[in-house]
Amino acid sequence: MNFDQLYKTKHKLIYFLLKKYNVTYNYDEFAQLLLIKLWELAHNYDPQKSPAMNSYLYTRLNYYLIDLFRTFSNYSDKYQLTNDTELQQLTSHTTIDDSIEFQHFFSQLTSSERQWLQLKLKGYKQHELANILNCSVSTIKNYQKRVQQAYINFFKTN
Repeated sequence: MNFDQLYKTKHKLIYFLLKKYNVTYNYDEFAQLLLIKLWELAHNYDPQKSPAMNSYLYTRLNYYLIDLFRTFSNYSDKYQLTNDTELQQLTSHTTIDDSIEFQHFFSQLTSSERQWLQLKLKGYKQHELANILNCSVSTIKNYQKRVQQAYINFFKTN
């Protein structure tokens, strides 16, 4: 199957993925990158390894798009922790009260827990967090438990 035929039948997959993740900023750029990846996948496709081309393309494009999100979010501040404007983006709630409430919750965490939460919200995995924060995976799990417990306790009392 040549790429023109593949594009006619599978191009909607690109727009489905962009809609799935509510991509509005850099929409055209993401669409172009996914189109290039679709072309690459079409050339690398082996029906003996993966007989269902639809699931092959969907899975590969989905993971590629997730990697793109992570790459784009890390260009300017690879391991730099969030500043006030990024914290405001993380707390983009519908009301000011919600934002203030989240900031109050966030201020009650220890600095390590705040670092963990900020990086976790950016999409890092446990082993990546352990490398960035220079600690073990079990310590990362403990941060997660403590933040979850603090979250539960904070919103029970409020």
